Amino acid sequence: METYAYALTAIQYREKMANYNYSPPTQAWMESGKRTEVMGHQVFVYEKGSGPDVILIHGFPTSCHDFRDLIGILEGAFRCVAFDFLGFGLSDKPAAFSYSLFQQTDLIEALAAKKGISEAHIISHDMGTSAHTELLARQQEGRLGFKIQTSTFLNGSMIKDMATLTDFQRMLEDPQRLPEAMQTCANMVEPYVPGLKKLMKKPEVISEEDETVMQELLLYQNGNQRIPNVYAYVRERYLHKERWLGALQNEKNPIQFVWATGDPVANHAMGKKLSEMVPQARYTEVEDSGHFIPIEAPATVAEAFKTFIGSDS
Repeated sequence: METYAYALTAIQYREKMANYNYSPPTQAWMESGKRTEVMGHQVFVYEKGSGPDVILIHGFPTSCHDFRDLIGILEGAFRCVAFDFLGFGLSDKPAAFSYSLFQQTDLIEALAAKKGISEAHIISHDMGTSAHTELLARQQEGRLGFKIQTSTFLNGSMIKDMATLTDFQRMLEDPQRLPEAMQTCANMVEPYVPGLKKLMKKPEVISEEDETVMQELLLYQNGNQRIPNVYAYVRERYLHKERWLGALQNEKNPIQFVWATGDPVANHAMGKKLSEMVPQARYTEVEDSGHFIPIEAPATVAEAFKTFIGSDS
């Protein structure tokens, strides 16, 4: 996503964070979930409700905070389990870690086992859609640790060569510009949310409190400095395109795409192409949303999910 660089040195940044006090909204968010050990790391888990299990998988560069309003709607009928990937939000952000999508998918499996999840519906967004397709591939190979009942995909650049990249994404993907990207991310200590808002049709849904929380979650454990590390997942989307798109095409269990047509990155044309490539999937377009559809249109996503589950029960 597009972000901004600010003129603050790395030394000034470390001094700032050494004495950092999180705001009351961020503290409230921290207390609403729990950090639990998974695969030797502390992972933030946000769990609400009771009923059939729903696992929600967030995207780059945010966190499961994106799903808070969607979960608020679904928790009356479902047990919603959301989490922060390693390198994101309130989960650990280790320096010596590859942040491969395969490792992140291992994390989902390990978390599901820890939570006693034997079967679940899955909702994924952005980067999370690729981890989701890897889960499908493993299930089709007969080696997934739980059963995926249904799959709901929200906007994500699964057909990577169709994505409309931002300037910031182009910088992260260019090896020759990696030092520049690392410096940009290290200096990213002021609100980066304005850059995310450029990808939305309804940026006004992000309140001042939300913006504060999102910024502080990025800064937690120097997360801004991990952005170049975690963004390495994009290369895997090119390398494993056939595996992950093939998993979509071969999926026998119910599957749907809920696609925001106002997304400037995972664009409308990509959503239409996916619907053509996966004809067995239900395809729903959402016209009043941009890229961050879980934040911009949670009620619409919840209704599409509940209708989908009801029709496929």
